[in-house]
Amino acid sequence: MTTLLGTPLGLKQQMKISVIVPVRNEERWIVGQIERLRSSSILCPVEIVVVDGGSSDRTVDAAKSCADRVIISPVSGRGAQLDWGAQNASGELFLFLHADTELPSGWQKIILENIVGETVAGSFRLSFDSDTLFYRVASFLAHWRGLLTGIPHGDQALAVTRSAYFKSGGFPQAPLMEEYLFIPKIRKLGKVKIFQEAVITSRRRYALKGPLRNALRNNLFILLFYFCVSPQTLARWYR
Repeated sequence: MTTLLGTPLGLKQQMKISVIVPVRNEERWIVGQIERLRSSSILCPVEIVVVDGGSSDRTVDAAKSCADRVIISPVSGRGAQLDWGAQNASGELFLFLHADTELPSGWQKIILENIVGETVAGSFRLSFDSDTLFYRVASFLAHWRGLLTGIPHGDQALAVTRSAYFKSGGFPQAPLMEEYLFIPKIRKLGKVKIFQEAVITSRRRYALKGPLRNALRNNLFILLFYFCVSPQTLARWYR
């Protein structure tokens, strides 16, 4: 199987990156996301795979107008959506990306230059579409949380080689905490690197129920997970 490991950058430019976007009621965001991906994909081919998790709005129709593939996940849950997208993607490298997360300029070059040698996966640093003190602190704490746990979150955009993804067994069909179940398996195959460049993610989820409350709840759930509370139980509480 073709892999990016140890491949010179010139040859990597001939490889395809499959961008896998899990969605649920993202009609507002999905077209703009795909247009940004198209316009910024200047270094190597890109395949955009949108995986819907049960939208009740026009997300699927909007995605079909511009994505390469639009798939309906047969199982609910983001972990299942991510894995279903990978199962149906054809690229040599996968990039798992949220619909409301904007990649930095030159994102393809960043990924191809960093996922080399023993590094089989990587993620960007986190920033928000707000420069207020709260979100700057949240970005800073998210960076240190990632360094301490070794687990980048989904809104940081995760890139992983195809071979490592399938060797690891892929994302589990868990309703929550899929990164915390997946990344340890990837680390058994190679290094996971946090890139210096940052994505810009929407603050909408933080603002929905209050940014401080949302931040505290997210970190509480991480703590509970480490105390062996199951993802299924956490998902019920999360709702």
